[in-house]
Amino acid sequence: MRIDIITLFPEMFEPVLNGSIIGRAQKSG
Repeated sequence: MRIDIITLFPEMFEPVLNGSIIGRAQKSG
């Protein structure tokens, strides 16, 4: 379901996904 929602509203989820990915990368080192 998440994939379908993200594909339907990529603009809404893009900043959220980027933020989470960047946050994880920074926490990992």
